[in-house]
Amino acid sequence: MPPHEINQTSGHPVSMNSAGDVKRRYQRFAEMECRGHSDVYYGLALAVTQDDEVIDFIAAMPVIQPQLLFNSVQLLTGPDAMPRTGADLRAVLRGRGPEVAALMRSRRTQTNEVGRCAVLLPALPRGPLALVEVGASAGLCLLLDRFHYELGSTRLGDVASPVRLRCSIDGPVPRPTRIPRIVWRRGLDLRPIDVHDPEATRWLLACVWPDHPERRRRLEAALEMARADPPAVSAGDLVDDLRAVLAEAPDDAQLVVFHSAVLSYVSPERRQAFADVLAEASRRRDIVWLSNEAVGVVHEVTAPEPAPSGLRFVLARTLFTKGQRRDEILALSHPHGGELRWL
Repeated sequence: MPPHEINQTSGHPVSMNSAGDVKRRYQRFAEMECRGHSDVYYGLALAVTQDDEVIDFIAAMPVIQPQLLFNSVQLLTGPDAMPRTGADLRAVLRGRGPEVAALMRSRRTQTNEVGRCAVLLPALPRGPLALVEVGASAGLCLLLDRFHYELGSTRLGDVASPVRLRCSIDGPVPRPTRIPRIVWRRGLDLRPIDVHDPEATRWLLACVWPDHPERRRRLEAALEMARADPPAVSAGDLVDDLRAVLAEAPDDAQLVVFHSAVLSYVSPERRQAFADVLAEASRRRDIVWLSNEAVGVVHEVTAPEPAPSGLRFVLARTLFTKGQRRDEILALSHPHGGELRWL
């Protein structure tokens, strides 16, 4: 979280971000995350860097993350009426600025991108599996055995599933012939999303980029599936509360702990503490850890610079046995799960 202090009169955080901070953050978001993947957010992020009025609005927020601003606006406007130009964004902030500011102060970006399951699937060991996802949000990725997959020319999974995931692949990807049997699954999240809560799921949908209708449709389908049989997701910290969750897993299944785009939100010290919990728990049983994170987030794992196509995540697998670890760098992946390059 960016530095901030507390206003002693109102009790609200007071931002200490500069205009330069905002410009750099939005320029980087445009070039590194949006170019070639979202024309709407690419254009809006660049427009922000040229608009002093909008920059001043953002700089006053405790968190200046581009997705948080755009998610907050989209929650109010809906994807179809989302601003497409800098002038449109400025007009929304002039008319509904207090509402946007209230959302940015009370909400945090929270995605549940089921597309990442297509990236994780080739890295899973054979079943039966006991799955634990940290940063699980609504726990939709815990339902990965109920989706249909297209991994290049390979088709597998439930052909009748309303959630259909396509992933282009490159390199010697070990294409599974079947989805592993999952006998137990649990999620852990600081702020779990209740799939039966309309306001919570509206926010989850608002975190999908407005020019990605396919992602929105599959998220809606996954939410509907989860409402019929919700996965168990506990409120808790990925370090402090992880031991208790691991202890519940059945002994007769391979324990797999996984996450995508989660550890970047915690400090390097907490990342190490997370790995330490897994190492300690492995003194009793083997644990497979799958991490799908931006390059450099899992410090023990390094990879070549991502390709211009947007393969900015590193998929890695770590086996913990009797307190010792063995790391494997497996692949580079797109953050939304649509592309996988096996290394």
